[in-house]
Amino acid sequence: MSRREVPERGAKEPDPWRKAPVGELQEQLLPRWFVVLGLALVPVAVGALVAALVVFGPDEVPVEARRPPPAGDLTHDVGAYEVGQSAPVAYDAACGELQGVQVAGTEADQARFRQALAALCNTALEPDVTEALRAFADAGGAVRFALFEATGVDSAVDLSSAAPQVLVNAKYTRIQPARSIAPLVAHDAVMLAGDPASAETALAARRAEAAICAATLAAEEHTRGCDDADELLAMSDPLSALRAAGYR
Repeated sequence: MSRREVPERGAKEPDPWRKAPVGELQEQLLPRWFVVLGLALVPVAVGALVAALVVFGPDEVPVEARRPPPAGDLTHDVGAYEVGQSAPVAYDAACGELQGVQVAGTEADQARFRQALAALCNTALEPDVTEALRAFADAGGAVRFALFEATGVDSAVDLSSAAPQVLVNAKYTRIQPARSIAPLVAHDAVMLAGDPASAETALAARRAEAAICAATLAAEEHTRGCDDADELLAMSDPLSALRAAGYR
């Protein structure tokens, strides 16, 4: 696993897209003609995907393995990853439990994180989750987007610095409602508060995630992560399943 910080825009090597607008993670905001062409090709791509699944079958990752055990400085193994370089800023309007928490990224990114954190503030939380969030905020914890090699992992905590950082999969920048980030922050705060390598901590984090999914999101807004948490909790022996996936 390796971490790569996205360089300043002025330090990038010249390329044909250098004048196109980008986000903090340098993902290009594509021109309209390219988007239209891509949409026109969607039916072709879907047909090819269906045919491939019929021939080869789905390569399904078991639900207990979709939040892998820690690796390196991260509470979940995401493979190689990239983060932006913008300095986090304090979320001054946070509720008491989250005073001290920070948000990072573009103005739009920060706005999404503030909405997610506000959703946590407006939710009745279990005492252990409240305590975990307060500890994360007291440590000056920050929330920011990142690009993961393991694209199916929703988030992880970066423990490489004194102030922990919750790294949220960049797919949450636009595809999901901002409130869907709230369960991820709670999950990661619980992971941070316990032993990230233990099955008990991983199960507690999934339990917190499922509870906040139910409290903050309508049924039709539930993410794959919400469904995964529910499915894991419904198992007859989730701890054994998590240990089989690599947790202690």
